[in-house]
Amino acid sequence: MRRFLLATFGLGWLFQLLWPTSYFWLAATMWTPALGALAEGHRIPPPKLGGPLLKTTSSALGLSGYLKIVWPVAAWTALMVLTAMPFSPPRPRLPEVPEWQLPLLVLLPVVLPLVPIINAFLGAFGEEYGWRGYLLPRLAQRLGYFKAAVVVGVVWGVWHAPAILLGYEYGWLWRVEGVLLFIPITILLSLLHTAAYLRGGVWGAAFLHGAVNGWAPLYFVLFPHHFDARWLWGPVGLRGFSTLLPIVYLAWRHTFKKETGFGHGREDCGLVDGGAVQLPAGREAV
Repeated sequence: MRRFLLATFGLGWLFQLLWPTSYFWLAATMWTPALGALAEGHRIPPPKLGGPLLKTTSSALGLSGYLKIVWPVAAWTALMVLTAMPFSPPRPRLPEVPEWQLPLLVLLPVVLPLVPIINAFLGAFGEEYGWRGYLLPRLAQRLGYFKAAVVVGVVWGVWHAPAILLGYEYGWLWRVEGVLLFIPITILLSLLHTAAYLRGGVWGAAFLHGAVNGWAPLYFVLFPHHFDARWLWGPVGLRGFSTLLPIVYLAWRHTFKKETGFGHGREDCGLVDGGAVQLPAGREAV
């Protein structure tokens, strides 16, 4: 565990301190949890390609499994939009792009469903290899998955602290309230990612992570005038937290009813095999 924390926080915080010079360092930061897990000798076999989407070595995602994993993010984004409309009408504005790229905008309906997969390969898998693939199941051996997910959420939020203190997410410089606001969000997202992990292993969590990074910011395409007050209106703001709560509850309960039979202690934590979770049979979900 020490090598994991040293690599994840040592390199991760160093790279985050460098991110104002280049967004490359943010991308590099996302791979430090994987480096930490590898430093501990943790290995997950590479995925086998097959079917319309990736299949892990011990759990097939496929199109149906993919949709079951990413639907919470789509629902969360839609709920944020719908609940904002009574208070502030949308003023859609697409990001500025060169004129030669304008025809590519017609491909957005085709590309958007694939964004979680693209983001998973660009960096989300690096985080999930460490957070959900390594740290979560080890904590769950003592705490069970719910409490372990909460602890991972706190650690995950603190891990983002240098970037947030430098203005990432909220635009606040050296204001600790940004970190304090972000941690409750990462706790809820950790619960959501844990549900995805229990369904589809590390790749399932990576696809969900890719959906969060790719779909939730679409809120600002419809409500660009909320960007300056994103601490209140945005996905990682107060309204993002309040709309995420019911989504996490539904996803968590659905996952535990359909996929698991544990919840209270060491004997209920499950084992990791090939990037997916092998769960004890014959137990009623709680």
